[in-house]
Amino acid sequence: MPNQKPTPNQKPITNPELVEALKALHQENTPQNQGKVLGLVVERAVFLTPAVVTPAPQQPGQADSARKQATIQFQLITTKDGRPFFPAFTDAEELRKFAGQKPVQSVVLRFDDYVSLIQRNEKACGFVVNPLGLSLTLDRKTVESLAAKKKEVAQLRQQRQQQAAYSQETIEKDAQVMVGDPDEVPQAMLDAVVQMAQGREDIRTLWLRQMIRPDGTPSLIIVVDHTGAQAEVFEAVAEAARPHFGRLPVDMIPYGTSFAEAATEGVEPFFRREG
Repeated sequence: MPNQKPTPNQKPITNPELVEALKALHQENTPQNQGKVLGLVVERAVFLTPAVVTPAPQQPGQADSARKQATIQFQLITTKDGRPFFPAFTDAEELRKFAGQKPVQSVVLRFDDYVSLIQRNEKACGFVVNPLGLSLTLDRKTVESLAAKKKEVAQLRQQRQQQAAYSQETIEKDAQVMVGDPDEVPQAMLDAVVQMAQGREDIRTLWLRQMIRPDGTPSLIIVVDHTGAQAEVFEAVAEAARPHFGRLPVDMIPYGTSFAEAATEGVEPFFRREG
């Protein structure tokens, strides 16, 4: 089944940016136009595809929550050379070119869904966008290559976000930095960190401060008073905070240094373990 569970189409699906990009590609087949079309197909496009959706029968006395999923049969189209492909339509108009005026069931799929369908169907040679219009054919090899590239880019993006979003900060003894109250308190992040800290005996106190370096670069600081292994504790704090990072990077420093003590002097912590 597709990664994203397909559901019967309930609202108009349009892809105006992709349609324009396909027009440009058919007018001028350049690497730039190819890249734009593929980028839209892989990352943003939402397609209609014909399918027969059969609701699962409900057994007497069976609750709705226990009902099995509907059965979805996807349709393949055959190219002139006899190869089967899954069709992908950018909008209802393109779908009507294929189905005519007769009613047709359709579901909404994205690129990742087509990847799953192709992996599960050995006969499918790929999928084709708007087969009766300004079309784009993506064979199995191309789809697999694009999927691998998308996964690689996503992993690199996540790594960069994590590296940019937080770090274990080391403050030099004579560093001229300013520390004060945050301009904006990321409450959702603090709530998540507090919830995590309540379940760990090795985290005693947490403070949130804002630091401004000599070059004017701001960042948030979480000062951590703990008894456990520092790397493990810092990673636990970062893991809880990560989904809620805002516009500023978040650094962490251990309590116990002269800088940390000065930064937290007279400041109410956002978490303190009682007892």
